[in-house]
Amino acid sequence: MKKLLITLLFASLSFNSWANPTDLNLKIDALFSDIDLNNSPACSVGVIEAGRFIHNSGYGLANLEHSIRNTSDTVFRIGSVSKQFTAMSIAILEERDVLSFNDSLQQHIPDLINYKEEVTLNHIIHHFSGLGDYEYSDYPNRFFNAVGEQFRWGNEDYMSNEEIHSLFKTLPLIMRPETKFWYSNLGYGLLSMVIENTSGMTLRQFANKEIFKPLGMNRSFFNDNVNLVVKNRADGYSEREGYPGEYEINMTNLSNVGDGGVYTSINDFIKWDQNFYNNKLGKKSHELIEVMERNFFDTAGADIEIGQDIKRDEYSYAFAQNIDYRNGYKRWSHSGSWVAYTAQYSRFPEIEFSVITLCNNEAIHASDIADGIMEIYFQQHKAVDE
Repeated sequence: MKKLLITLLFASLSFNSWANPTDLNLKIDALFSDIDLNNSPACSVGVIEAGRFIHNSGYGLANLEHSIRNTSDTVFRIGSVSKQFTAMSIAILEERDVLSFNDSLQQHIPDLINYKEEVTLNHIIHHFSGLGDYEYSDYPNRFFNAVGEQFRWGNEDYMSNEEIHSLFKTLPLIMRPETKFWYSNLGYGLLSMVIENTSGMTLRQFANKEIFKPLGMNRSFFNDNVNLVVKNRADGYSEREGYPGEYEINMTNLSNVGDGGVYTSINDFIKWDQNFYNNKLGKKSHELIEVMERNFFDTAGADIEIGQDIKRDEYSYAFAQNIDYRNGYKRWSHSGSWVAYTAQYSRFPEIEFSVITLCNNEAIHASDIADGIMEIYFQQHKAVDE
């Protein structure tokens, strides 16, 4: 399969009136012009403006064996975009005074290893804990498969949730807390245990009761048992090496959640997006949304002078949302990937514009598609302004 040449597509597209939605739709469709959509997996895309979809479509196949197409109701795994729902769960518990962001992690996971440093929930939420990342090389010789080799995260090896959690609780810090921003999936896995220990419910149960049901996200859930049937699910696929045009199924057999694990659809996700404007969760106050926009230093109350040379993530990562500015507008965003799934979510609150892209083809990265959509949108927006 040819790689999507989005830059070249932009050069070939003519940007006309912003007011013509059909024009926008056709240009987004063109981002998939290099894909054989009748025989390949691809993506579902939602473009939201002022609370409604201005583009909402599926591309390619959700299931190659049965030739089922991706639609706006197709359910995808969204990788690390799931962290927003874990962070919101912690924020709801804090709003109810069940816990405090400044509580030590040990307070809510009593059998945790002694870090010999105070690690707070706030450290974990914003990746300032000093914990490493279990997926990569931060913890060599800690995870092994059945034949004693290094554990392969993805679909090759298997551990139960209980086994994974037991190992998570034994992993030490790799640096002192607050040394620097260090993205840690491990930390969000530990947050799932905090939610379970403080609420008496699994993360799946808690999020279903406190987030998904109140928002009417009836197709969305944390999948802590990947053996269960999921209606309308897109299977994940990777290209078969050496066999052009052929694919292999690439699905996880691991069920741990917190750092990932949410399954959702485009038609469900708009409800999460719109909740940032009109909160229906917890006490239904906008203060909960304001909490979700506080970075580590805001939440900790630290009095620190921020210089211009500070890396973006250190000061802009807030409850699993990155903040930056694109085309002159504030953007909250996060991406995700796991096995063959990728996802990207961007929200521009000042103009009530959002893009959510969910893909089930490892060769197509959701962030590339999202970047293409935003470029089209802002090119047309600029044309109208002029």
